[in-house]
Parts: sequence; structure tokens; C-alpha cells
Amino acid sequence: MNLLKTRKEIEIDFMKACSQSKELIDISTSLCKIARSDMAETMVMLRSGWQGENAGSFYEKAEQLRDELIHNAEDLLKIADHIHHTADIVYHAEMMAIGVVS
Repeated sequence: MNLLKTRKEIEIDFMKACSQSKELIDISTSLCKIARSDMAETMVMLRSGWQGENAGSFYEKAEQLRDELIHNAEDLLKIADHIHHTADIVYHAEMMAIGVVS
């Protein structure tokens, strides 16, 4: 029983990992846009029209949420980078194991 993957299987696995990494990057980009642009614009519009008793508390909580969203988006970028880096290491190790790369 051969425990080593074929070259094609290794390449497919590598492409899947790269694709998943790209998806995380795309999600992160969308989250950053929402937090830095869409939410900021919405807050500006709200501030111009709502200055009631609870407005300050709402704006403070919204800013905390915005900061958390940006932090999570940055974490997704780090995860995507780790996935891609790990996939690259595994790809080269598996190719070396089957004798394709020295």
C-alpha cells in the first residue's frame, strides 16, 4: 500500500489551500471596507441626525464594534498567510518525498 500522494494529488491539495487562503483574504478585505468605509459613513450620518440621551452610548458601542471588526479582519489576513505558508511547506515536502524536487 502506497502512503505517498501522487504529484497530481499534491498539486490539487496545494491549490485547494491557496484557494481557501484567497477566500479568507477576500472576506478580510470586505470586512475592512465595511468597518473603515461603510460603518464610518453611517456613523457620520447618524451623528448629524441623532444626538439624544442614548446617542453617546450607542456611538461608543458602535466604535468598539468597528474596532473589533477591523481587528478580526486583520486576524483573517494573518490566518490566510499562515495557511498559504504552511501549504507551501507541505507542497515542497511532499514533492521531495516522491522525488519530484530535490
